[in-house]
Amino acid sequence: MNKNVKTVLSLVAVVLFLGSTVGLILVLTAKSGGDGEAKLDVQLHTREEIVTAAYKAYGDDQQNLWAAKTLIENVGDTPVNDFRIDYRIEGYCDWTSAEVYPSILPGQTVRDYCWPNLDDAKMKEVSSKTPVELTVRYSYEGLDQPIQDQEKIYLLGRNDFVFTELADEDILTFTDAFDNYPMIAAFVTPNQELVKNVANNMAGGLETGMNDDDVYTAFIRCFDGMRELGVKYIQEPLSYWSDRTAQYVQYPAETLSRTSGTCLDLAICMAALMEAVGIKSYVALIPGHAIPIIELPNSGDMYAIESTFVDKDYALSHFPGETSPDVTALECIDIAAEEINAAMADGSYILIDIERSWEQGVMPIW
Repeated sequence: MNKNVKTVLSLVAVVLFLGSTVGLILVLTAKSGGDGEAKLDVQLHTREEIVTAAYKAYGDDQQNLWAAKTLIENVGDTPVNDFRIDYRIEGYCDWTSAEVYPSILPGQTVRDYCWPNLDDAKMKEVSSKTPVELTVRYSYEGLDQPIQDQEKIYLLGRNDFVFTELADEDILTFTDAFDNYPMIAAFVTPNQELVKNVANNMAGGLETGMNDDDVYTAFIRCFDGMRELGVKYIQEPLSYWSDRTAQYVQYPAETLSRTSGTCLDLAICMAALMEAVGIKSYVALIPGHAIPIIELPNSGDMYAIESTFVDKDYALSHFPGETSPDVTALECIDIAAEEINAAMADGSYILIDIERSWEQGVMPIW
């Protein structure tokens, strides 16, 4: 392996989950066992949408991916006792996230969260954006019966991805505009049969677990192999969710079978192929673009490649003079390094650590 033709990247990963959207506001009152009147100000905040591809992450109370958040403030002059709350998503999750608060004192505010255990089979049937009802149920000492209220939320289709749920006024940085980015890892499916077969053919005869030279070679073979399969670069239609930062994202098997994909689709596909043979992979987001990256197991050196240039015709017609007529993988590695280094210098760079996101519960489900 000629070390002189490689450009090493030093990359920093950032992990951030943020919630959003506002829903129902209630004031509940009832007679308490004391001298005063129990009075609660209840504010329910729901997510507008759930990314179906990563639905399991919403049930993990170690993440900040709650489906609903409730703020309960005692605005009366007496304690509220035995406050009970739980949630349901009709048809997809029975009553869940049940909590009991023995006493909420006057002036005290309690935050409660819905972490839904969504039904696997039902979620895998969601093929397009689907409205569902989230029901919240409250009770406490002195109420004759529990109070229920509903808010509408949406389950996105299996290929739908929203990069952020923050309001425009809350987006201050590049990372804010893509704060859902760890969920991209849910689209990286290394164990899918077609992906596994293609990856094994590309990396056959190489030691991809421990040998840096072989891992680098596998990365080159992956790029060249996708070109041999005839994979082309396509752009996302401008009309797709034109008022939102959203995208239709293909799974790697879809990119391979359709032999085409956007920059994000191609980056995800290469990451999945590399992960399928045990190579640690990343996807970098820079303004208007996505780039796949691998990490060598021993040195820790990281290499990116301009995956859209697997489409040689696209590279030569849109970027004349940037490469030789062959548009080699080595040239594309150098180009990707320049792109990423420029984005890092500008502060417009996000590194998606695929394996770390999996560890945090953002697992592929298809």
